[in-house]
Amino acid sequence: MVGETEGFDLVDVSMPDCMNGMIKGLRRFDCQVLSDWPFRSLVLQYAKVGLHRYNLWEGTNFEFDALLNFNMTPNCVASYYITLLAHDPSAGSEPKHFQVRIDEQEYSSLDLACSIARPKVPKDEVTTKKPYIPHFHGGAVADGIFEGELPDWPSDDDFSDEKRFYVVETQELQEVDWVLMYLELVICAHDRFTSASDLLELEIVKVVIESYEDGLGPDWKLGRKSANVYITYKDKSKADVNVERKAMVRRVVDEGTKYLSLIGKLCGGPKEEQRFRVHVRKHHEKHFGKLDSSSGTRPGLD
Repeated sequence: MVGETEGFDLVDVSMPDCMNGMIKGLRRFDCQVLSDWPFRSLVLQYAKVGLHRYNLWEGTNFEFDALLNFNMTPNCVASYYITLLAHDPSAGSEPKHFQVRIDEQEYSSLDLACSIARPKVPKDEVTTKKPYIPHFHGGAVADGIFEGELPDWPSDDDFSDEKRFYVVETQELQEVDWVLMYLELVICAHDRFTSASDLLELEIVKVVIESYEDGLGPDWKLGRKSANVYITYKDKSKADVNVERKAMVRRVVDEGTKYLSLIGKLCGGPKEEQRFRVHVRKHHEKHFGKLDSSSGTRPGLD
């Protein structure tokens, strides 16, 4: 069953109690029935990443409507098989079901690959499917300035290089909703217990986009090119509401495979990673049972 569906849409599969809700190492969550599920805000962002990937390649403008269900591997570094509902307001058509696969590459930080983002194919239609692999270790192939570790935050002198950096105008931010999505994503990945109300308190102050020396090109707003995105923002959910904070997200787009990889980090501020690791571990143990401590901070990856 898992091989036939590539890991998607297992909510209707019946199974004995002895399986503890697990099918081939996947835990099922029916979001139309459950009032809550693990890492709620993060999974919603993952669904939107898949829709973002589909839109940038297909030239569509689908907007997220609802999370229907998802399956995930019970690891700190997990794979997610998400089914969602979305509509394209410009087309005026009925909402469509989409399937999105997200594979995390790091623990408690933003590092993911989106290898599947597509409309759901009806069961009676023949389609060529890839073999089911529990965790995908690949991603979009990076080159040039997008290889290796994320850079340090550029200096003001660096930002003045208009061939490399583009300062996004305030009015343009309304046309590139993926910038806010990237910010919400890196925050949720850093703290998986971020709530929807916390995300409403974010205020973008400034956005700078770094691309190759030949510039972003006229279609930069579509997000089709690899880029480093530097975001200065305020978080009104924090005590120091007027402090300007910084986040960095690298987008790597592979035109051959159409894979999308996103890597990001919060720049500066207090080191709270250990606290989040403890919270994540407790949450996993609540939903999946005790984790294997022998695998260190990234259980279940290998």
